[in-house]
Amino acid sequence: MKLFEMMINHKVNTITPDELLGLARQYNVKLTKDQASIICKVVAGKNINVFNKVERQKAIKQVADQTGLATANELEAIFQQLTANLK
Repeated sequence: MKLFEMMINHKVNTITPDELLGLARQYNVKLTKDQASIICKVVAGKNINVFNKVERQKAIKQVADQTGLATANELEAIFQQLTANLK
């Protein structure tokens, strides 16, 4: 379980805009390339643990501050999909 959590957290913290757009399509979440770029700038290198609710919400708030609440909610939907099977 921890290995998968580590792999998911690593991917989130190093994801590129194109990879994020691919995940968004996979999970039927609507993101534009510009939104994906902003999200990646917010989460890149921050060592966010998406399994930790407080850390995840802090990242979501930062995204909301820069892109708006709708985009932050879309990111939360992706995080929920990524973490759903490992809780």
